[in-house]
Amino acid sequence: MRLPEAVVGVLLAGGKSSRMGGGDKCLLPLAGAPMLTHVVRRLRPQVSELILNANGDFARFAAFGLPIVGDRIGDHAGPLAGIHAALEWAIANRPESRFVITAATDTPFFPTDLVARFLASLAEGEPKLMVARSEEGVHPIFGLWPVSLVPELEKSLTNGMRKVQAWVREHQAQEIFFPSMEIGGRKIDPFFNLNRPEDLAEAEAVLRGGTARPPVFGIAGWKNSGKTTLAARLVAELTERGYAVTAIKHAHESFDIDQPGRDSYRLREAGARRVILSSPKRWALMHELGSSPELPFGDLLSQAGPCDLVLVEGFKREAFPKIEIRRGGATSQLPLTSSQDIVAVASDRPDQETDPVPIFHLDDIPGITDFIARHSGLPLR
Repeated sequence: MRLPEAVVGVLLAGGKSSRMGGGDKCLLPLAGAPMLTHVVRRLRPQVSELILNANGDFARFAAFGLPIVGDRIGDHAGPLAGIHAALEWAIANRPESRFVITAATDTPFFPTDLVARFLASLAEGEPKLMVARSEEGVHPIFGLWPVSLVPELEKSLTNGMRKVQAWVREHQAQEIFFPSMEIGGRKIDPFFNLNRPEDLAEAEAVLRGGTARPPVFGIAGWKNSGKTTLAARLVAELTERGYAVTAIKHAHESFDIDQPGRDSYRLREAGARRVILSSPKRWALMHELGSSPELPFGDLLSQAGPCDLVLVEGFKREAFPKIEIRRGGATSQLPLTSSQDIVAVASDRPDQETDPVPIFHLDDIPGITDFIARHSGLPLR
């Protein structure tokens, strides 16, 4: 996603989760992964940087690879203190950001266009406080918070204010409406939050019956940069760690995976639009496009099947996070990091790279794999 300006997203995980028996509610398992994993996957593609607000022992969140920011005011003073801490962090670390986007860690179905809708509603001048609203009411934990609100927030917290709902009402927040959504044949509120064990069970049923898309991560680079070699090494490492991976590769126009003389080749050459091969070990589908245009990338993703991660080689113009390969023997040495989709670089000369993104040596397969897992919201293995 290409944003008109830098956006810091913050996940608020500082609560006590008393109705779930205490502890970290967002770390409870949901459809085979911690609830927080689903939330990270949903928000990370929408923002330029993602941080986590939490209190206590930060080590329990280390596997997610996010900067963790604790409350500065109060002892578990609630989400309002977490929002204040996030705004202070943005001012100190990302001064170019005018605001942060906040989201709850117990709401795994919030809209994938949450940030885009907030940004589209911005008017000229200083950004206004905005919060989400659905048919169920106002959801102030999901909001756009101008960093200029820090002094007012600090004053309110010092005076004992704890209710986010009351604070946004007092400050006349603009409400942005989000309609209900359908997942797995069920109509649900996009801000359905998991407060009780029965809510968790319902969310499990929604996800098991729905078609939640796995995270997508790409490998980009010029011809002869070694994209396929790196992709194969990463697939091997990811698989060794127990992740299920689907690989998608963009090929040149005239590629062929069949051999002349084979039965399937003869059937295709005879005019069959589709040829399906099946054996006890694998099956394959070949589809002739003829004069039809190339299949859209989204349609390719729909064929990914159940997996933990879709690893994509090529498709550098599509909007999803990518690591750029730089190698001396590539056909071009021009960087691709002008694209906001490039989130890291793998180079055969990392000491010569100066980009403001993580830099890896091409042979640092464990390090690159850790980065991809963290960036994709997967638990480290």
